[in-house]
Amino acid sequence: MNTCSFTYVTLRTYLPCRVMGIERTWEYLKNEFDRKGDGLTDPTAKYFETIGAGPQLFAVVDQSVYYHDQEQWFKYKSAYDIVHGMMEVPD
Repeated sequence: MNTCSFTYVTLRTYLPCRVMGIERTWEYLKNEFDRKGDGLTDPTAKYFETIGAGPQLFAVVDQSVYYHDQEQWFKYKSAYDIVHGMMEVPD
């Protein structure tokens, strides 16, 4: 499975939070988390379901990370250390 992780500074505590997600389709995430609206307009956008701490889902375009709130996408201003990887899933 494709993965992505990044760090951002939370507005609540002003501390860094490391987030990891597995790639999903926007359609899957919309159904799973009862979201409405379109995906990002950039066709290279990738969407991720968070594993552990952080937002329920996020999207990545190049070196920018976005969160989805009230049917809109917003760019994280504090996101850094964006890393793409792979996770092995046993059969």
